[in-house]
Amino acid sequence: MKHLSIIILSIFSLIIYSCGGHNSSPASNTADTTTANAANASASSNTTSSTGDASFSCKIDGKDFSGKGTDQIVNAATVHAPGIIYFSLSPNFSGDPGADMRAGGLGFEVPDKGTTVIRGVEDPRYSIGYNLPNDLTNTYRCKEMTITINSSGTRVTGTFSGILIEPKTDREVPVTNGKFDIPYSTYSKN
Repeated sequence: MKHLSIIILSIFSLIIYSCGGHNSSPASNTADTTTANAANASASSNTTSSTGDASFSCKIDGKDFSGKGTDQIVNAATVHAPGIIYFSLSPNFSGDPGADMRAGGLGFEVPDKGTTVIRGVEDPRYSIGYNLPNDLTNTYRCKEMTITINSSGTRVTGTFSGILIEPKTDREVPVTNGKFDIPYSTYSKN
């Protein structure tokens, strides 16, 4: 139970810094949720089927960002609330939540299925943020991100793309070609 509390605390520290709500217009702070059909919900035809395997890849600002494997905390999904999941994607994980947070990565708090467009922080149920390694105070906020989720009893697959905002300069940072195939964490009650 103590280990689970540490995990939850670590997850919420990333979420607190995610979409910071500093968008310039109220129109850019809305969330649209639509139901995706099964053909659009698949992340890749090369997904894994084992509940222990995990993989993800994308380009952030034109640079490859990818990883494989899971320690059941990083690169694994947990049920945050009914219909909402949380997961972080990072190429580095050690099993130590503090070290894992310092490794940097993408954090998602999103619906557990379908296609969702997240714009800013108007809908506080959803958030996306990105941290560079060893720079937790420089969390890139979500300007707009489209994420498609397909959940099964043991796995979450999906795609994502959009724009993050670098907080020190307000520069728009593109995120493209995102895809993931991760298990539900053994810590999650899905």
